[in-house]
Amino acid sequence: MNNTDLSVCIIGHGRIGKFFESLLKSMKGVRVLVKHKHEPRYPVADIFMICVQDQWVLKVVEELTVHEQDRVFSVVHCSGILPLNVLAPLAEVNGERSRWKDHINGDKYESEFNKIAVLHPLAPINSQTVSAENILFNAIGDPELLLIFEYWCMHWGAQLLKVDAHQKKVLHTAAVMSCNYLTTLYGMVSDFLKSEQFSKVEVRQILATSMGRTLEQLDDLSVEKAMTGPIIRGDTDTIREHLSILKHDQQCLGLYKNLGNSTIDIISDFEHKPSEDIIKVMRALFSM
Repeated sequence: MNNTDLSVCIIGHGRIGKFFESLLKSMKGVRVLVKHKHEPRYPVADIFMICVQDQWVLKVVEELTVHEQDRVFSVVHCSGILPLNVLAPLAEVNGERSRWKDHINGDKYESEFNKIAVLHPLAPINSQTVSAENILFNAIGDPELLLIFEYWCMHWGAQLLKVDAHQKKVLHTAAVMSCNYLTTLYGMVSDFLKSEQFSKVEVRQILATSMGRTLEQLDDLSVEKAMTGPIIRGDTDTIREHLSILKHDQQCLGLYKNLGNSTIDIISDFEHKPSEDIIKVMRALFSM
């Protein structure tokens, strides 16, 4: 299979499906088809990309096992957590057909099998995402498909990381914590500031300066060098003041305490940190 002159069928036209459709349409030599759920038949294609929600992937696999066309095809799913082997039935289908043709026709050729792989973007993809520049995609599967993914990523300005089955699950878990939960944190802090009479414009400015600047620094600095705030300084008076401000917002108070304890865990390996006595005081404050 070549990197160009490919027909790619997108199955599922939600955020991920539209994202890949846009990316693939930007490439010469790639013909993009979209299979909508109301359409009964699948078109002929070289690669089928399954972009439906996780609970529907197996249904699509079942449908593709009875899909017939005059050449082998590859199947890629784009789920972050589902393993490669959910596509295993498809890797066997065409090989069985080829062996059957060998037996009936007496032809002497080596059976070809459908190729399978996973390609998943490690980034939040929303309806406004049209570029893959600097996005990291993780992939696992047939080596020939991985070569195609490398070509695609190079064209898109993205990066490809080849992983094993365990690493794939680890990466998705990390992505949820770093992307989804970061968004949750942003939302909670935003609501807290609004409840304290800051306007929406002011909240965006505040969080862009604080959260945005912090993430920029972490591109260049280690966590140890980038860490600031009352915990690394051992400033127990400031922590007490913060806890007092948050006492009427139990959700934010719990978040502050939990993240405070986690921060103490992280700084425990730092070269420069508060004394053990100060750390014990902070632990006690976060447990109250």
